[in-house]
Amino acid sequence: MRLMKLLQLALIALGLTIGALAPVMAQDANTRVIVPDVPGGALLAGCYRVTERLYGPYRMDFCLEQRGTYTVTGGGVRCNGRLNWSAQGRDVSINLRRSSCGNGVAWSADRLSCRGTGLFAGILARIIVPDLPAIGALRCTYTPTAGNARPTTVVARRVN
Repeated sequence: MRLMKLLQLALIALGLTIGALAPVMAQDANTRVIVPDVPGGALLAGCYRVTERLYGPYRMDFCLEQRGTYTVTGGGVRCNGRLNWSAQGRDVSINLRRSSCGNGVAWSADRLSCRGTGLFAGILARIIVPDLPAIGALRCTYTPTAGNARPTTVVARRVN
């Protein structure tokens, strides 16, 4: 009887652990977000370039892949960092990890809250996943975590 209780507790703990990991497991090349024109969703994974400059001279590119990454360049610095992301329904949440840029400079652990806009109909999208439309751009609210900068709206266009 005691063994059964221990087994039950172990299974409950395993279920809680798997439940906690579920958003991480969804971050792969097949992750889709809901868009009005595509009932089954559109492919989200890929790389994007923010069309606006951040904090003045800085440009940002990021890739939503199993292991997400971002690059910030400008103002004499180049920062390469990691990011965590998850998608639910139409919403995409991106959390940048703080990244050292060298010379005593770091990029802060900022956040982006995004929604897909438009579809990417390029030939590359058809080669990667035939018959599955891909998100063409993300409209995001970029929220800095350091300094006095306010959240700003940016657009990130798919580059692959």
